[in-house]
Amino acid sequence: MPLSPIREITTFNTQPLLTGFDDEGANAHPPITGVADFKFAGRETQHATHALHPYIAAINPPLANTLITHYVPAGEMVLDPFCGGGGVLVEAILNGRRAEGYDINPLAVLISRVKTRHIAERFSRCEYQRIIDEATTCKVPTSDVPEMIRYWYTDESLIPLSALRSVIHHTVDVKLRELFRVVLSATARDSMLTYRGEVRLRKLQGRDLERFRPDVFSAFRRRAELAITRVAQLPVGSFAGVELRDARQIEVPGGFHTAITSPPYADDTNGVGYFQFSRNMLFWIGYSLDELKEQRRSFLGGGTFDSERITSLPSQTFDEVLTVIKERNKIHYRQALLFYLDYYNALDRITSAVGERAIIVIGDRVLSRTHINNGRITSELMDALGFGLEHYYKREITKKRIPNLGGDGGGTSVEHILIYRRR
Repeated sequence: MPLSPIREITTFNTQPLLTGFDDEGANAHPPITGVADFKFAGRETQHATHALHPYIAAINPPLANTLITHYVPAGEMVLDPFCGGGGVLVEAILNGRRAEGYDINPLAVLISRVKTRHIAERFSRCEYQRIIDEATTCKVPTSDVPEMIRYWYTDESLIPLSALRSVIHHTVDVKLRELFRVVLSATARDSMLTYRGEVRLRKLQGRDLERFRPDVFSAFRRRAELAITRVAQLPVGSFAGVELRDARQIEVPGGFHTAITSPPYADDTNGVGYFQFSRNMLFWIGYSLDELKEQRRSFLGGGTFDSERITSLPSQTFDEVLTVIKERNKIHYRQALLFYLDYYNALDRITSAVGERAIIVIGDRVLSRTHINNGRITSELMDALGFGLEHYYKREITKKRIPNLGGDGGGTSVEHILIYRRR
């Protein structure tokens, strides 16, 4: 039986993080000024290609813009090893920086690639017309749609979604095929029988379900018009190198001035449900359920617990937290240990790839009624990797959250903005 969400939460070391970087002379990089609370209230977040496709727990675009313009000189290379919906990469492109992004989620890779690549409107519009003409007239069976996917759609929606999937699959030009797969993915989300703004999928109920009557082709047309226009407005020739890659396996050191990234706050089971968010959309762009299950195991903390291969981490805060969690819930203990071991390995590879800075944007979390200060844990791990905390900012967040999970795991209201510099 789930524990009550009102049970007391255990906390550790609530003292504020202090910058310990010793470069305070004339060559020191100044901190960001003129930004009161980093909420960026009233600032546009759906400009340029940010509006092409939603992505769960995405970085705030004005925040990404501020970090890039303040810490990365024009023309330098930015790395985002957890690129998600491409927020950092888009802002880098818009601000004259080169960019490269990795993610283990193929949906994130596809979205980020399309959001950062200029395509002339005359090419995409011609292909769009072909897709609409064929999809609205062809008959495509829906028998191959698994029950797990059918559950989230009306029978009427399955027919046009299947037709669009089939027609887009036969687009010859790779760039155009990827563009319209992103359009289809966003359309599939628009048509899903789910409540919006939720961290985990929850099917519409009662009157909400009765009132929701999605028009797939209309949604596709709206999404396509937006995508065609916005990618054409990107700087001519712009693109970011985006690859399906595990951050724990970055092989080539150097070449990047700064890494700017917002990594997962927790494993997929106890944190933001990236797999659940992506599953239905990945099906419509060509992934089988077996492929999706395998893909989920590659997320941080998604591997198999092997006590013989477990090592300690250079973080006193994590040791204290883990001791309490182990006493309360052995499953949570194993999940937390696996996640933070993977997280440390990712940080190790990221720091080996950058020449100047690594900027981490991360929130805290709760597990087994235990508050986990991800900001402090990250700083202790980065210190062991030879990176000092140069500047520290924080922002109160209300919309970016993780689920309660019955009182054992919980949301966050603070996001740490951690600026690390190589010692």
